[in-house]
Formats: sequence, C-alpha cells, structure tokens
Amino acid sequence: MSEQPGSTPPKPAGPPPSHPPARSVQDIPVRLIVFGALLVYGVLWVILNSEQIDVSFVFFSATTSLALVIVLALLLGFFGGFLFDELRTRRGRRQAGKAAGR
Repeated sequence: MSEQPGSTPPKPAGPPPSHPPARSVQDIPVRLIVFGALLVYGVLWVILNSEQIDVSFVFFSATTSLALVIVLALLLGFFGGFLFDELRTRRGRRQAGKAAGR
C-alpha cells in the first residue's frame, strides 16, 4: 500500500507529548503554605517564650526556658495519654477474653 501524494501520514498511537505548564502563585500547594505558616508560628513561639524561669521538681530545681518547660509538659501529657489508652485497651481485651472463655 503506497501513500498518495498530498495525504497525511498516520498519527502514532497515544496522547501527544505535553509540556508542563508554567507554575504560578495559584499552583503552590496548600500543604506548603500551611507548613510555612506553622514554621513561622513555631519560630515566633520559641522566641517569645525564651524567658528563663525556675522550675521546681520534687527532688531538684532547674532554670530553663519557658518554651522548653511547655514542650516537656506537652510530651509528658501525650505519653501519659498513650499509656492510659494502652492500659485501657489491654484491660478491654482481657475482659473480652474472659467473657468468651465461659
């Protein structure tokens, strides 16, 4: 089969190659904006809470920044909540096992 003069050659299968569009301000991902805002907030929070305070523990006392005390209290709270939830889950499993074993 020969091509006739003036006819167009067959097109290859598949989508045509596309060029990536130029990025504009509207194309910036929301996650990146939120991450940037949180980063700025965190830096400002540390700067504004960098005051040195005396913390009295049961057996000793220390002088440290307010930001560090707040972060330590937050971590202790998360850790305590995790342990409480884990104990409650284990107790529930144990009671469910006793009820099933009757």
